[in-house]
Amino acid sequence: MDNKVYRTIEVLFFGAGKIGRYWLECCRDFGILPRGMLDNDKTLSGSLYEGILIYHPDNLQMLSFEYIFITCGREEEIYRQILSLGVEKDKIIAGSHKILDYCLYYAVCSYTMDYNVFSYQVISSNIVVSKKLSEKKKILFDLRNGMVLGGVESWVYSLAKDLKGKEYQGLYLAADEAGPRAVDETFPVRILEYSELFGEKDKVELCLREIIKNLPCTMICNFPQNIFWAACIAKKLFPGQVRIVAVQHSDDQLYYETYSLWQEYIDKCLVISSRIEEKLLSLGMEKSKIEHLEWKVTLGKTVKREWSVDNTCLQLGYAGRVTVTSKRADLLPVLAIKLRERGICFQMNIAGAGDYSETLQESIKAEGLQGCIRLEGYIDRSDIPTFWKRQDIMVSCSEREGHSISQSEAMAAGAVPVITDVSGAADDVTDGYNGYIVDIGDVDSLADRICRLYHNRDMLKQMGQNAHRTIYERQVHMNQAAFWEKLLREVWKSERSEKP
Repeated sequence: MDNKVYRTIEVLFFGAGKIGRYWLECCRDFGILPRGMLDNDKTLSGSLYEGILIYHPDNLQMLSFEYIFITCGREEEIYRQILSLGVEKDKIIAGSHKILDYCLYYAVCSYTMDYNVFSYQVISSNIVVSKKLSEKKKILFDLRNGMVLGGVESWVYSLAKDLKGKEYQGLYLAADEAGPRAVDETFPVRILEYSELFGEKDKVELCLREIIKNLPCTMICNFPQNIFWAACIAKKLFPGQVRIVAVQHSDDQLYYETYSLWQEYIDKCLVISSRIEEKLLSLGMEKSKIEHLEWKVTLGKTVKREWSVDNTCLQLGYAGRVTVTSKRADLLPVLAIKLRERGICFQMNIAGAGDYSETLQESIKAEGLQGCIRLEGYIDRSDIPTFWKRQDIMVSCSEREGHSISQSEAMAAGAVPVITDVSGAADDVTDGYNGYIVDIGDVDSLADRICRLYHNRDMLKQMGQNAHRTIYERQVHMNQAAFWEKLLREVWKSERSEKP
């Protein structure tokens, strides 16, 4: 043990092996230590590791704690064991993201000006913070996944253009963990070189440095990870200089866990579906902090396009990241095989790139699907409306979304969505009126709905027109720039009452 002073948190680690020791070192980096460690190895009971006493689980009832972190490799087994010992499930923390989330939260809660948990005083000591805040603060955009080609990133680039048109200054904070890069020069970009770092503290500190350099600022946080955590820490250090707008783009549990835990630091939480709002409210998020986020899609009052007619190939489109995680791009050839077995003529056009692109190409070749699946690769954002006007149907096998931008763009162009029941699906699609929604993973039902439209082209056209009308009626009075100007005024209106 060194001579550094640590704060003890009301947490027990379950697992005193290699993983437990990793998390102990992580806690030490943040100036905190668990109250004790649990381990099923009775020979360790009563011994110390780095000054932390190890207990056998049989002694759990005599110990006080707020949470138990599972810090070993047998998470499911240990989770069940802890439950059997009478511990409530809400007190059990498992998974590396969630454990890190709580470690950072405890560290931030421990911070006082006379006890600097993070040693960030070294970083901030030479920073001269503005005392006269400008009317329009700089906006920092969280691009945790890098300058990539995904839906979240495309939305950020579009928003950046609108805000620059309103004379806001901005900066992209982008990780170096990226695949194919998008080119957007609306605002400067600061690449966060995570690959050069090893410790979790180092990654958060790297983000924090950039935020502090740009005070005062509004953080638009799009992911529940390092940049978001750094924003919360910056707000703790400089409460009058930082506002946080957290956007929940996905129905991913990580968002719910992190945003609900840190909600005291969040000024506004933007949601993109009614399902996401309901879940956040159930986790205790203040309703006054929640706003529904809409996004603009290029479309006119009427849709000028043609749909395929009887005895011609049906055009199916997919546009998005070509990945298995969340998007389930591996099910697209499975769907194609089922359609081929049903004897219909179709062309599936896949626009996008991702870590599954090469494997998908191999799968298409192996299954002899070259004649009915076309990989178009990445297409420019300006070409998206044209792409969708060539498609009769938008297909999606996703198992998790927030509210698919691609879905709205397809419907705006008159493509009929045949999609899985993910977050945001029911916000746009009325089953049987302007598209179809099937259960997640039910590829047979996707094929059935496509075949129904194949055999009834008049219905295909009518549903395509209904899809366009749905998006048009929502967008006709939308003004994204005005929404954001109002939001930014609201989050800064209390600045006079806060002392930096």
